[in-house]
Amino acid sequence: MSKLRVGLIGTGVISRDKHLPALTKMENIEITVLCDVDVAKAEKVKEDYALAEAKITADWHEVVADPQVDVIHVLTPNPLHYEMTMEALKAGKHVYCEKPMALKYSECLEMIEQAKKSGKKLTTGTQWRYNPAPMKMKEMIKEGYFGDIYYINSQQLRPRRLPAYGVYTNKELNGGGVLMDGGPHSIDLPMWLTDNYEVKSVYGVTFDKMKNYPEGNDLGPWDPDNFDVEDTAIAEITMKNGMVIHMETAWAINMMQPAPGITASIAGTKAGADMVGPGFEDHLRLIGVKDGKFGVETVECTEKVNMFEYDLNCWIKAIENDTDPAVLPEQGAVVTKVIEAIYESARTGQVVYFD
Repeated sequence: MSKLRVGLIGTGVISRDKHLPALTKMENIEITVLCDVDVAKAEKVKEDYALAEAKITADWHEVVADPQVDVIHVLTPNPLHYEMTMEALKAGKHVYCEKPMALKYSECLEMIEQAKKSGKKLTTGTQWRYNPAPMKMKEMIKEGYFGDIYYINSQQLRPRRLPAYGVYTNKELNGGGVLMDGGPHSIDLPMWLTDNYEVKSVYGVTFDKMKNYPEGNDLGPWDPDNFDVEDTAIAEITMKNGMVIHMETAWAINMMQPAPGITASIAGTKAGADMVGPGFEDHLRLIGVKDGKFGVETVECTEKVNMFEYDLNCWIKAIENDTDPAVLPEQGAVVTKVIEAIYESARTGQVVYFD
């Protein structure tokens, strides 16, 4: 089988930390184009990953039009996702668009329709579902271990880990704040666990309380004068079957959750579980009654998974085997719809109801 030829639009942190390490391990992949408005950055990536044959360009339109590209990964600031993805699909390319898929639900629907019209694959990047603990949790849910799941708490509370680099704190250039960064993962994870993307209503609040307190940030100080986005978002998401998701995500907050990263705690009628630290990616704490007595048991998930590699491998296999991608674009669209609703609810103070 001939290699799939991949073009990357954007060579920033997500490209270097996630896409390039995974893609360069695949023998069936050839990275043919690196695109970035900062050509020096793209040249450095080319050197660091020994991509001697890869072309460099600052113009993303060249990647879209390149006949030597089969697959495009859109790894740019959020407001650019829609246009770049639409043009790539129209040009007959498969597209991996980083999260959030788009800023508007209506744009997501257009992207999905264009993928169908073009006969090409489309996915988005909510890979936090692919850590060992949530994957084990999902397996147990399917087996009925927890009974009727009626409540999930999804968290990512970073005490001081705001991405001070790039455009993250600029609403015009990033589309929003933490809801555009950790938010998609925290919204997707509980829905994916329960195979439930049927949302009834959303009530949300957002805060920008920490903009003037940049000291002590793990990723360097930010500029308060270039900070017009939310640093914290909290939402109650009610599903059509009555299940409630409580979602919390923050870049900088004077709180510590029990485990780092993006976690989920679930409550069912038979048992519950949460992801515990420090090995929260591969440990579950099971909570419930056993042999007539209430108890708590911590178990280690034996199957070890690198979420980035798992996600990208699933994506490439979907193209090769002409199957659905693991992260369906329809799921990414619902995530964007919920994000829109959180912003609207925070603005009005009202619950947003879905059809």
